[in-house]
This record gives sequence, C-alpha cells and structure tokens, in this order.
Amino acid sequence: MQIQHRAWGIGLGRTGTTSFCEALCVLGYQNVVHNPTFEELKDLDGAADNGCTIFYKYLDYKFPGSKFVLLTRELKPWLDSAEYIHGHKPVDRSEDLVIMRRMLLYGTVVFDREKFIETYHRHHEEVRNYFKDRPGDLLEMDITAGDGWEKLSPFLGLAVPDQPFSSRNQRNDGVTSGSGLVAKKIVQAKNKFFSR
Repeated sequence: MQIQHRAWGIGLGRTGTTSFCEALCVLGYQNVVHNPTFEELKDLDGAADNGCTIFYKYLDYKFPGSKFVLLTRELKPWLDSAEYIHGHKPVDRSEDLVIMRRMLLYGTVVFDREKFIETYHRHHEEVRNYFKDRPGDLLEMDITAGDGWEKLSPFLGLAVPDQPFSSRNQRNDGVTSGSGLVAKKIVQAKNKFFSR
C-alpha cells in the first residue's frame, strides 16, 4: 500500500499509542517510532505517544498534509493506567528526556491525580480547538473501546487490512501495562546475552 499522509497519534500516553504505531506498520508505514525523540521526528512517516504529542503543532507546520489522530480514553481508566505505570516505572533524575516530557505535559514527573485530570481536559480541548476549522485533518479514536480499522483506514485513505486490529499492553485486569515494544526489546536483549 502506498501511504498518502504522514500520521501522528497525538493522544496522551496510556491511550493506545503502541497499538496505533503497530497499526500504521500494518497499513504500510515504514518509518514509525513509538515515543520518538524530537530529532527522530523529521525522518518519520508516523509516531505516537508523548514524544510526538508535545510537538503536534510543529508537525502540522513542518509536514503539510499530515493526518492527526487524537487517541482518547475514558478518564477513570486512563487515570488508573497512568497511576499504575508511574508507580511501576519511577523516573530517575538522570532521565532528562522523560523529565522534560512529563513536565511539559503534566507539570509533574510523578503521578499527581489533580494535575493529570487537568492535563487530560486541557489537552483534548487544545487539540480540538486547534483543528476546529480543519475537521478532515483530525480523527478521534478510542482504541481501548474498540475503535480500529473502520475509523483509521478511511481517514488515512487506505484499505482496511485483512487482519484484526491489535490492542496491545492489556493487563489481565484491563489496565494497560508498560510498552510492549520496550518489553520485547528487553526480552530480545536478554535472549541474545544469555545465548552466548
């Protein structure tokens, strides 16, 4: 399939960003990165998570014709997932990139329920307001509620793939866990190291 538009998932973390990136790859996107650095963005066809979300206005200006997907999720399960991941993956003071992203988005590095609620509402409102005169450039999707190919494929001008839409990082209790891509890389590294 020939891609027609760069595609950026601009939902907050814990809204199906890994699934979105995997979906882009299934649709034929070659250069897709989950939670990219700013320097990586210029070479990408698509991305999602905080490293993309922070810069959606830059991406819109830099790459005319891009398509943006506001990945959404109901507030309560999103908060539960954010609290879980922040509790299980504390940030070290040496992790400058993570600190910068969290401070820019949430105004805090650690989980703070009130600040996260404020960010949730503010981000959705800002994105909707930014694209209010360009509804054809913004799609809202709730992957956790079952949105999939039927919404994403037509929005990007591509055919619906003949395979199920992946919903990654689900824990048994329904709360999403850490990045499947990161976990996969860790397992691969361990296997390589211990197979010597």
